[in-house]
Amino acid sequence: MTAAVTIREQREALAAQVRQVAETAKSENRNLTADEQQQIGADLTKVKAFDDQIRAGEATQDLVRQIAALPDVAKAAQRNDSGEVKAGSLGEHFVKSGAYEEMREKRSVTRFTAGSSEFVLGKAEPPPTLSTGLGQVQYGPVVPTALQRPTIADLLSSGTLNGVSLTYFQQGITSGDFGAVAENTEKPGITFSFDPVTEPLAKIAGVTKITDETTEDAAAVVSIIDSQLRLRLAIQEEHQISAGSGTAPNLRGILNRAGVQTVTATDSSDNLDAIYRGMTACQTATQLTATGIVIHPTDYQNLRLGKDTNGQYYGGGPFQGPYGNGGLVLVPPIWGLPTVVTTGIAQGTALVGAFAAAAQLFRRGGVRVESTNSDGDDFRFNRIAIRAEERILLAVYIPAAFVKIVLSSTPPTP
Repeated sequence: MTAAVTIREQREALAAQVRQVAETAKSENRNLTADEQQQIGADLTKVKAFDDQIRAGEATQDLVRQIAALPDVAKAAQRNDSGEVKAGSLGEHFVKSGAYEEMREKRSVTRFTAGSSEFVLGKAEPPPTLSTGLGQVQYGPVVPTALQRPTIADLLSSGTLNGVSLTYFQQGITSGDFGAVAENTEKPGITFSFDPVTEPLAKIAGVTKITDETTEDAAAVVSIIDSQLRLRLAIQEEHQISAGSGTAPNLRGILNRAGVQTVTATDSSDNLDAIYRGMTACQTATQLTATGIVIHPTDYQNLRLGKDTNGQYYGGGPFQGPYGNGGLVLVPPIWGLPTVVTTGIAQGTALVGAFAAAAQLFRRGGVRVESTNSDGDDFRFNRIAIRAEERILLAVYIPAAFVKIVLSSTPPTP
């Protein structure tokens, strides 16, 4: 700032000197001498140079002000649209929400209940809007999975829900079809069967207890919530989506829906073929292409460790691809489809389907985490209960687009 002022002062002094010479010549009613003209020309060049420096300095200061006014991108990325601090995980959200500090401050003073707001992070790509009995479906943010692998929810379309139930139309058997017709003849008729279905929200929840001493370690609290509560909640969510009984308070899973097709393997050597037949059944019944497979880890292991008559692994050995070709893939997809390997489906059963087009998982809010030391005798024993829960609803629009594969453990007949 000081350097800019000094240049400005030098410029003003030189400009005043030029004006003085010109005014003196004017007052004496004469023309400028050759020396005066030469000196004024040199001084004006210097004035112009000072002007350039001053403008450069002002431009620099303006840039500095603009830079100072820029939002901190790193900090902005940590805040949501309401200006609240974002969290990278459910556990971090609980610690940053204020509930954690409330828990630490009040745990040894009086009974308390500290609740965090719902944790919703990231937005799902909106699938094609589907018409429902309640109007157009609204799509919004989804809770990221705690599992380090694809989940069944990843295969499905996603949506958000404001009510406690959803009425939609489920597609049944279609009769008739398009056909070639001659001029002035009757056109073939097509009958689409749509039946209204009402699904209620289902709640998945769990509680764990920690000691007062554990609450002193924020990292430990984050770890317990993320790696324990959220992990187990995600696995139970998969179980409900695949095989929930539908008896309250359970979700009705895909496998327990009327209209789902079934393909049965004849023996263990037929399991992979049965899965492919399920893919074909999905397409022939609905014209939809299968987009995913869900299978139990033990069943996947049996397929993954399968060998041909030469002792070569079908999916590649422990160090290289099949017959030494290509790199090794630890969990290669089955028949090229995204494959979810999870204990959320029963052993001996696989599920094939056009997941995104035929079904949708709705969430009301996000995962809620709340804590209290008022549960039973927790206050007396310096324990704190932490509860995590979520509310979801599964809509299956086209049951025939899903195929239950009954796998076989029976060895083939020699």
